[in-house]
Amino acid sequence: MKIRLTPLNIVSAILLARVGYLLIIEHNEWQLLVEIPLLVLTIIVNFIADLIFRRFLSDIKRIWIIELLFIIFAATLIILFKGRINNFFY
Repeated sequence: MKIRLTPLNIVSAILLARVGYLLIIEHNEWQLLVEIPLLVLTIIVNFIADLIFRRFLSDIKRIWIIELLFIIFAATLIILFKGRINNFFY
């Protein structure tokens, strides 16, 4: 089995490093109770999405393009919702 590096694997590794940093260095209650479970959920979603993309796309170039578009779409949604939530509370 070939090990192929994909954008979602890279994002998952960065998020996993962030979880490790929060557990070892930061000891803020907000981060321990809210941010870490959300990051772990995001890692799981990234892993499942990566498996789905690998299952249906065989060309590594297409996987990279589709996964980069998926990451850009998710980041755009996060930015839009964050702006809406901030406007709602302030």
